[in-house]
Amino acid sequence: MRFRSTRPRLAAVALLTLAVLPISGPSGTAGPTPEQPGTQSVRIPLRDVARDRSAVREVHSEKPFDLVGLTWQGQAPDRIEVRVRTAEGWGPWTQLEAEDGGSEPMWTGRSNDAQVHASAQGQDITDQLQFIGIDPAAQVTPPRIAAPQSDIPPVVTRAQWGADESKMTWPVEPTTTKAAVVHHTAGTNNYTCDQSAELVRGIYQYHAVELGWGDIGYHALVDKCGTVFEGRTGGLAGNVIGGHVRGFNRHTFGISMMGNYDGLAPSAATVRSVANMAAWKLGTAGVPADRTTRLVSEAPEGSKFPPGAEVTLPTIFGHRDASYTACPGKRGYDRLGAIRSQAADAQRAGRP
Repeated sequence: MRFRSTRPRLAAVALLTLAVLPISGPSGTAGPTPEQPGTQSVRIPLRDVARDRSAVREVHSEKPFDLVGLTWQGQAPDRIEVRVRTAEGWGPWTQLEAEDGGSEPMWTGRSNDAQVHASAQGQDITDQLQFIGIDPAAQVTPPRIAAPQSDIPPVVTRAQWGADESKMTWPVEPTTTKAAVVHHTAGTNNYTCDQSAELVRGIYQYHAVELGWGDIGYHALVDKCGTVFEGRTGGLAGNVIGGHVRGFNRHTFGISMMGNYDGLAPSAATVRSVANMAAWKLGTAGVPADRTTRLVSEAPEGSKFPPGAEVTLPTIFGHRDASYTACPGKRGYDRLGAIRSQAADAQRAGRP
C-alpha cells in the first residue's frame, strides 16, 4: 500500500535529501546510518552495486535489517521486485507498489542480503534507486495493550510501541472525520504477533524519516492477531490529517491491516478490530458506519478523481476506491462488507 503526506513539499524534500546522503564503505555494502539508539536505517545507492545478467542487483548490509523499502528521485518505476536471503536461502520475489519517491515498505524478518530489480517502460532502472534497510530494534519490555479510556477500543499507544518522538516533525493539521479508509501495509504476512511492534516502528521510521513525511501515515494499524496500534500523532485523541490516501487525506481516518491481503484473507480478529476502530472513530463524529458521505478531491498524481470533484463514497471505503492502487488487496477488499456490517452493529449496540 502506498500513502502520501499533505505536509509542505519543501519540508519533505529537505528530509528526503538527508535520507539519500551517500554511505561510505565498499561498493554495495553499508554500515548503519548514525542515529540515536533504537531504530536505525542503512541506505545503499544501488548504482554502487554490481548488476548481474538478469539486471538484478544484490545488496549486502553489515547491519541486519527486518524491513526494507526503495526510494528514488524523479519518475517512479513501473515495477519493483525484492527478495531477501535467510538461513534457508533466497526467499520468493515480492512485487512492491511504487509511487512518487518510494515503494511501500516490506517486512522481511532478519536478513543482511537482498536482491532488487526495477524497470520503467521495459528498461532496467535499478541503478536509480536507493535501498533502505531498517532495523527496528527489539524492545526490552514487550508493549502491553492500554486499558480502554472512555469508549475507545483497546490500543497499543505510541509510547508503548516505542515511537521515537524526536523523529516526529510533521506539523499536526486539524480536520473533521467523515469517513474511514481501510488499507493494508502490503509486503508480506511473514511476521509473528510478538514482532508487531517492531513492524510498526519500522514503518514509522520509513514514513517519517526515509520518505520525509515526518510521521507515520496511518492513524491506526491492526496486526493479524487483531491488536490495534496508535499511528499518526493526535489521530486518536483528535481529528488530524493523515498521509494515507491521495486526494482524500482531509476528512478521513486511515486504518491499515498489517500484512498483504491480496491472496490471503485477513483474520476474523483483524476484521473485528478494524470494524471496532472504524465504528468508534466515526461515532465520535456522529457518522454512521453503513452510509455514504461526500468528499472533495484534492487530486495529486495517483488519485482517481480530478481536483475539486465531489465524490460520493461509503463512510468506510477501501484505498483503491479513491486511488490507483491494489490496496487493501483483493481479499482485504472483499472483507469490506463484513467490516461495515460489524461496525454498524457495534454503533447500534453502543460499543466500540
